[in-house]
Order: sequence, then C-alpha cells, then structure tokens
Amino acid sequence: MEHRCFKCGNVLKSDEIALYRKLIWREAPRYLCLNCLAGDLSSTPERLQDLIDYYRYKQRCCLFVN
Repeated sequence: MEHRCFKCGNVLKSDEIALYRKLIWREAPRYLCLNCLAGDLSSTPERLQDLIDYYRYKQRCCLFVN
C-alpha cells in the first residue's frame, strides 16, 4: 500500500512513516513527509534525517528497518 503525506501528497518512504510514528503518534493513520514534518516541528529535513540515522543505528529502534 502506498502512503502519501496528508499535507502535500508526496509518496512517503518507510523511514518517514517510522519517524512520524516515533515522534508524533505511534498509532497514526496518516503521516507527513520529512519536509512537512520539519516545518511543523520548526526543524530541517536534514536534522530529521540525522534523527532517523540515530534511531536506526544507535538505538536500534524496531520502527526503522533496513
């Protein structure tokens, strides 16, 4: 199933969905892309990508699969 950002309509990657679930709501039925999520969190997409890498490689979070 293809998921899309509920603000801009971009097709989402699994990491974008995982980060939204990690930071916002674990049971979310819809998600934001990195750009829209960064805007809502007053951050940057690069910073959010760093968080994805942190959760995947340092914390080994099960939401972020290879």
